[in-house]
Amino acid sequence: MSKKKKSHSRKPSVTIKSEIRDYDYHQPVLLKECVDALMNCGDNSLYIDGTLGGGGHTTEILSRLSSRGRVYSFDADPDAIVHCNQKFSEELSKEQDSRLILVNKNFVEASTLTYPEQGVSGMLLDLGVSSRQLDIGQRGISYRFNTKLDMRFGTDGISAEELLNKSEEGTLHHILRSFGEEPFARIIARRLVERRRAAPLKSTADLRYIIEECVPPHMASKSLARVFQAIRIAVNNEIEVLEQTIKNIIPLLNKGGRIVVLSYHSLEDRVVKQVFKDSAKKSDENPDPQLHILTPKPLEPSEQEIGWNPRSRSAKLRIAEKI
Repeated sequence: MSKKKKSHSRKPSVTIKSEIRDYDYHQPVLLKECVDALMNCGDNSLYIDGTLGGGGHTTEILSRLSSRGRVYSFDADPDAIVHCNQKFSEELSKEQDSRLILVNKNFVEASTLTYPEQGVSGMLLDLGVSSRQLDIGQRGISYRFNTKLDMRFGTDGISAEELLNKSEEGTLHHILRSFGEEPFARIIARRLVERRRAAPLKSTADLRYIIEECVPPHMASKSLARVFQAIRIAVNNEIEVLEQTIKNIIPLLNKGGRIVVLSYHSLEDRVVKQVFKDSAKKSDENPDPQLHILTPKPLEPSEQEIGWNPRSRSAKLRIAEKI
């Protein structure tokens, strides 16, 4: 009688990166290009880092600022603020003389703050999710981990669990199709509604199982990425927030001040391109153009950078200057 072969779990061993003390949130893409473009008004100016994360861009900005310069760094994720309070403890210990102000809010709130008399000379947005959010999986943003369906960058708003369990089928189809460009959107939306009638969707594993059920095996990986992306974008209202942020920050910019935006998928890039275009052309609604576009075509990472940081491969950098 032949012995049965032992079944081997297909789950790979996972390094718990949250336990690595110095594991950072993000390897900044096009770091020099972003900060070179941002700091057009010199080292005595005030700049906004709208996407603090692990503090990569903020570190570079601080290294170039004089004692009179300032950087306001925003992040809705309280974990990022805790991380950067430690990372920049020496700078922050200067209190009133500190050149850094950490703000635990979404970057859409940047236009609501009152800034010093020097005004705002530039805003940097590095969009998408940080490497830490993808690699640790605590927020349910990655399909590689079985955890609670949350996907929020911060603590406000509805979670992915609420969205998936309460939205109508048509709404789910629209989200998957519009924000994920998922070809199996209709089938997945229908199956989501069918499954939740039996039991509420609670975990990323629940969502992953349904997606894998609905698509051919050889397409599962791409569909998983697209669907998780679409739900994350919907939960955080990312497209509307991005558009609103750029439109609202333009009036606050000093002449010569810049908006520098690094995006990672076509939806984001289209929004940035269109808002820049609308603000740069003369029209009935915009008789006095406010921006000059410095990147008719977006800048992209070099092959060398993509080689050492594969997540940079889809990045596109657009820059516009206040007239």
